[in-house]
Amino acid sequence: MAEDSDRVFERERPRLLAVAFRILGSDADAQDVVQEAWTRFVRADADEIRNVQAWLTTVVTRLCLDLLRRSREDPRPPEDLPDAAGESPEEVVLLAGELTAAFTVVVEELTPPQRVALILHDVFGAPFEEIAHILGTTEGSAKKLASRARGRVRRTGFPDVESREARRVVSAFMKAAQQGDIDALVEVLHPDVTRTADPQVLPPGAPQRVHGVASVVDETRAMRASARRARLVSIDGRPGIAVGPGPNAALVFQIAGGRIVRYDVVADPRRLALLHIED
Repeated sequence: MAEDSDRVFERERPRLLAVAFRILGSDADAQDVVQEAWTRFVRADADEIRNVQAWLTTVVTRLCLDLLRRSREDPRPPEDLPDAAGESPEEVVLLAGELTAAFTVVVEELTPPQRVALILHDVFGAPFEEIAHILGTTEGSAKKLASRARGRVRRTGFPDVESREARRVVSAFMKAAQQGDIDALVEVLHPDVTRTADPQVLPPGAPQRVHGVASVVDETRAMRASARRARLVSIDGRPGIAVGPGPNAALVFQIAGGRIVRYDVVADPRRLALLHIED
């Protein structure tokens, strides 16, 4: 049984890390939360868990909520963790795919429940019934939380950039990455550039967030082999990069002042499915 539990959890680990990181914005905190979820999973009565994925998602998300509320000194008591989750998540129409790139930009400005509702629904496709169970609220309230968060993201938005200029910047980044050209990379990256990524595309132990031009350049040079499989594409109407057939990953950029200020490497299958990618 222990071996079965190990295998089941390891299959879910990358998705759980992605959920925790998107909510918390911290590699270390995401790792801690997922490790705590593992501890609770092995101690739980397997016969009472009807849907492992939903149960683990609920536990991880509520642990994230507790952590966020403690960090904000939120006076509300944390919800009790579930003994078992509900039925399998139903297929739903995924909304606001164009917002995928914005989560790493403004998520810190959202309240903890708004983060959870928006990320679980718009990034990972969870139905609002499941989100309401996690948050301890009604389905209607969960929808309102996501809607308000979505509106806040749209109001914050991205700096308007002329499409041709944005395409030039992304193209220059891709060429520099493929050639291992440090000077060209430094020229196209903002000094405070931030790279976020799903764990599926990272080596074991690599951080999901890298900050600063020096760190991003070092990582980009180390991944030169992958860069050779990259191509310039349109992602939700904006210039981006796709890597490998399928593709296996997509790079979504935020550009300001002719430089890349943020980019997100999307490799989680559910997140990739939200993106409209055109060659």
